[in-house]
Amino acid sequence: METVSLALNLLGALGVFLYGLKVMSEGLQKLAGTRLRQVLAKATTNRFSATLSGFLVTCAVQSSSATTVMVVGFCSAGLLTLGQSLGVIMGANIGTTTTAWLVSLLGFKVKIAKFAVPLIGIGFFSQFIKRWRLPHRLGEVLVGFGLLFLGLSLLKNTIPNVKDAPEMLTLISRFSPDTLYGFAYAILAGTLMTVAVQSSSAAMAITLTAAAQGLIDFPTAAALAIGQNIGTTCTALLAAIGSPLIARRAALGHFLFNVLGVLPVILIFSPFLSIVDVFMPGDPYGSGTAANIAVTTHLALFHTLFNVLNTVLFLPFIRQFETLIVTLMPGTEAKAAEHELVYLSTPFSATPELSIIAAQKEVDRMADICVNMVKKIRRSLAARGKERTDLLAELLVDEKTTDILEHKITTYLAELTHGHLSTPANKQVLSMLSMVNDLERIGDHGEKVSILLQREADGSYAFTKDAWEELGTIADEAGGVLNGMKTLIMHPEEDPLPQARDRENALNDMRNLFRRRHLERLAHGECSALAGVVFSDLLTSFEKMGDHAFNVVEATAGIK
Repeated sequence: METVSLALNLLGALGVFLYGLKVMSEGLQKLAGTRLRQVLAKATTNRFSATLSGFLVTCAVQSSSATTVMVVGFCSAGLLTLGQSLGVIMGANIGTTTTAWLVSLLGFKVKIAKFAVPLIGIGFFSQFIKRWRLPHRLGEVLVGFGLLFLGLSLLKNTIPNVKDAPEMLTLISRFSPDTLYGFAYAILAGTLMTVAVQSSSAAMAITLTAAAQGLIDFPTAAALAIGQNIGTTCTALLAAIGSPLIARRAALGHFLFNVLGVLPVILIFSPFLSIVDVFMPGDPYGSGTAANIAVTTHLALFHTLFNVLNTVLFLPFIRQFETLIVTLMPGTEAKAAEHELVYLSTPFSATPELSIIAAQKEVDRMADICVNMVKKIRRSLAARGKERTDLLAELLVDEKTTDILEHKITTYLAELTHGHLSTPANKQVLSMLSMVNDLERIGDHGEKVSILLQREADGSYAFTKDAWEELGTIADEAGGVLNGMKTLIMHPEEDPLPQARDRENALNDMRNLFRRRHLERLAHGECSALAGVVFSDLLTSFEKMGDHAFNVVEATAGIK
């Protein structure tokens, strides 16, 4: 019965710790906001900036698992190459060690548990201060911070002291790395521990607490930490299931990096522990509370140096490492169907702030489809016979694609707004919702143009030579408006509205001019009344495309 009670209390304490870590991570993401996305953008520069990006993002979200899952997703999205993703993963491994430092320096040396509950209270009520952005965002971080250390305090109270659990000490003695068997046992135990709790930070917290209670010594704790480094790769491996080839390669790279990184440390394990002891004050091999606390800080330094050493060894050979991964996992990427989401194929729930980058890429792709629709319309005006029929049929397929993408992107963006974003990010999501709606309407007008032109091809009515020339001219003008829209979406200017407004006004003026000319032709009996009505509808569709393109630019500028 006591064992069951201990297990349940341990689960409860671990749950509070993990929930605190989650809340703090989400709060830090909101606090970092745009800066977090800017840091990720630096990953595309070179291997060193990629490593720095991984380190900074992981420090911000306090979870290497979240970062590596994000990397898998961004590889799926085509936002990171395999080489860049490997650099980010290496940086994430170093960044995750900050949690161990936080716990070892504050969780055991300072009676932070006394302040945990007040911090939760202050943080909770700070979130009601809507007037000032910083206290509101900082409040969530404080709640998470308080819950994290409340969970750590519960862990300390749940895990028995060495004096109270001699039988547990006997069991743990099997993990001693004094023998090769014990070393392997400890690494396996650390791996399974991390797989079980799905968080290397939580597994490290358990290890630190056990060390602080005197249940495990420094070498055993270090061996467990090595295993935890391997166990944390399971999250990325699971996230990569069903993902594109490059994402699976990134997950494999994470696994190989962490597994192969164990080998040099195993070979120099005892000297490596001695190096840690030289740089970190305190005697981790003594007895008593002071020695137990010294183990926690020594373990934090070991964890950091271990991951730094691996990165230093692997970073110069990242291209060769990439080649090895491709050799182990050969194949070519299958092209996704156009109506399927490409950049949002993997969920980014762990890092909602960063998911905005992928969502914006989907909006860019939808804008591309709309621009290409106008190009196809223009080509169809000059084509005849089967070529024209095929182009008009493609336009109908493109319109269905914009409908499907609008629904899928809107659904995804709506989920993002459910309380996980900072205020600026939330505004950006609302702007994107407006943009996809207008892009879908552009697709609708493209469909209408296709249907009307197909009826003309079938002989239902006929346009004059002047009408055909005017349709070609206004199609070119509409294409220019949409191209300008696409450029402004991908490369926003400080004030894009004047230029966009001039283009849209020029399209309106052209529509009015061609409508007047059309009425003159009708008056002179040069075309039928039905052809005249259809011609007017076509002009209106092109003009409406310009209106919706201008709405998209307004949304880009943050007005809509």
